[in-house]
Amino acid sequence: ISRTRAWYSRCFSLENYKGSTPSLFVWNDMNEPSVFGGPEQTMPKDAVHHDGWEHRDLHNLYGFYQHKATVEGLITRSGGSERPFVLSRSFFAGSQRFGAVWTGDNVATWEYLRISIPMVLSLSLAGVAFCGADVGGFVQDPEPELLVRWYQAAALQPFFRGHAAMETKRREPWLFGEEVTAVIRSAIQQRYRLLPFWYTLFHRAHTCGLPPVRPLWVEFPTEESTFTVDDRYMIGEESSSRLHAQDPLLTVCPAADWQPACGVPCLRPSVGVRVGVWADNPVTPKGI
Repeated sequence: ISRTRAWYSRCFSLENYKGSTPSLFVWNDMNEPSVFGGPEQTMPKDAVHHDGWEHRDLHNLYGFYQHKATVEGLITRSGGSERPFVLSRSFFAGSQRFGAVWTGDNVATWEYLRISIPMVLSLSLAGVAFCGADVGGFVQDPEPELLVRWYQAAALQPFFRGHAAMETKRREPWLFGEEVTAVIRSAIQQRYRLLPFWYTLFHRAHTCGLPPVRPLWVEFPTEESTFTVDDRYMIGEESSSRLHAQDPLLTVCPAADWQPACGVPCLRPSVGVRVGVWADNPVTPKGI
């Protein structure tokens, strides 16, 4: 098996990957592996691998090792001088060492926007810190307000990209009128302004394992009111656990369709902690 991975890694060399440029970023998709029309949309569980192992025993490792082999190939390709970027749909424990993942094919509905937040938090707690969801939903066509809200929410998650199925309508931000374009542009600009902050948090994730985004209860473990909150989260660390008291800290309160973003209440643990709050407009934190 290691020889197979070594062969796969060599396929990314400049000599073997004809037409590729020195700057190469790879997306490992459909690598569960996806088998349309098959049982459970993947390889049959009784398919036999090397040394007689059945697929039921190796399924979760398939995407993991493809991700690893791709990263190793890109490192070798650059002579070890560049850190590769490899996005993978399939992953397993330890995949955080190799690159980003996303939550898979989602749908352009408000419900999928809502569940993207606890999904990202769950992955982060499991150690897979570089994660996110397809902005706007992969399947179906988002209404303009949903697309705006999704950009605003996803811009404050670790992995941020717009993506959609080929069968969907075009959804570039400039196709929905000047107002929509302006709001989405603002969210993207905010993302760029916070890149040094994100970079710092990812360095901490790499060196000590703390994910960039985390549920409120991670920072405030004595506040029982935070234990069931899965639609709000922290970016950064509470002041008592930070290396430097002046490090930035954000509490994110995602907007939803049933209430205006500027009216979303922010749960602030009752310990007198000063936090930054994100919504459409700045709001004053208040307990709930």
